[in-house]
Amino acid sequence: MDGTLICPACGAQYPEDDVVWRCRCGSYLDLKETFRPDPTNFQGNHFLQRYSSVLPLRNPKNAASFGENPTPLHPMVFYGIPVQVKMDYLLATGSFKDRGAAVMINKCRELGISHIVEDSSGNSASAVAAYSALTGIDAHIFMPEGNSSAKTIQVSTYGATLHKIPGNRTDCAMAAEEAAADSYYAAHIWNPYFLHGTKTVIYEIMEQMNWDAPGYIFIPVGSGTQLLGICLGLQEMKRAGLITKYPRLMAVQSEHCTPVKNFALGKVTPELPKTPILAEGIAIRHPARLSQILQAVKETGGDTVTVTDRDIVEGLQMAAHQGVFMEPTSASAVAALKQYGNRLSAVDRVVVPLTGHGLKASSRIQQIMGTQ
Repeated sequence: MDGTLICPACGAQYPEDDVVWRCRCGSYLDLKETFRPDPTNFQGNHFLQRYSSVLPLRNPKNAASFGENPTPLHPMVFYGIPVQVKMDYLLATGSFKDRGAAVMINKCRELGISHIVEDSSGNSASAVAAYSALTGIDAHIFMPEGNSSAKTIQVSTYGATLHKIPGNRTDCAMAAEEAAADSYYAAHIWNPYFLHGTKTVIYEIMEQMNWDAPGYIFIPVGSGTQLLGICLGLQEMKRAGLITKYPRLMAVQSEHCTPVKNFALGKVTPELPKTPILAEGIAIRHPARLSQILQAVKETGGDTVTVTDRDIVEGLQMAAHQGVFMEPTSASAVAALKQYGNRLSAVDRVVVPLTGHGLKASSRIQQIMGTQ
């Protein structure tokens, strides 16, 4: 495979063996190679093997994995709207970030990288720490000090070195970039290999829906790795003639942090509060791939939806009463259905990815919902 990395801003190119995570001009990098999926090549169960023909790994058959099986596409009803929820919170570390971490960390191993730095609000940190433990990579994880304790415990238990940074998500990212001067910055926000991992979710969804694309996918957006991965996979499918139209990608953000909407309006996103935001996984003020996120929304005919904390809590309750326990960030996508529901027709098919398990934020959920 051609492992060349290319800068979308200035056009500079880098061989993958240069082990760079950012262009000299300051932009993120993308993978130059494009894949043409052929479903006859999709063999096996777990995504690293099943979708190996569309993944940027030199030796996918030797990739380290937890034997990740496909996650269910489960029918639910919210606000009278029938939806299919993609239960990616059932992956090994309890979130969809396992998909990106599996590809990124296996790529690090292929490139001979033995020490990495990562910053995260929690789910990426957990996934990167787990796959680093699996592959023997020394991981230093930077997390905001006030985030969910379950995620920090998960990271440190895997054996990663945990750095709790005072302040918000932006402070955490700055500390990690400084530390990465002497290491490889395996930042899920910047890393193109991570996106090629997260795109596997749309391949699973399309197979589970017999290649009949849904009308809408409501996606919580912080750094945008799931939305961008889904868009990447859809682009590959359309080029290969597997689909003829895109589902509308709906970028869901918290009322406390709306950089996608602000960017589209030419506004500056205000500073984040020092106290943790309820939907902590999408509390990212300056996503590195912000313009790319907005382009993906436009290309698919999607939209941005802003949700309130009150509606997030309501979404948590509605899901729990149907037997599904998700973290507040996942519930933001459920809350968006309330905001957007009157625009959906009876024939629209809606998918909502469940990005993280409620057990990761159980103490916070207990606090906000008053459960025993």
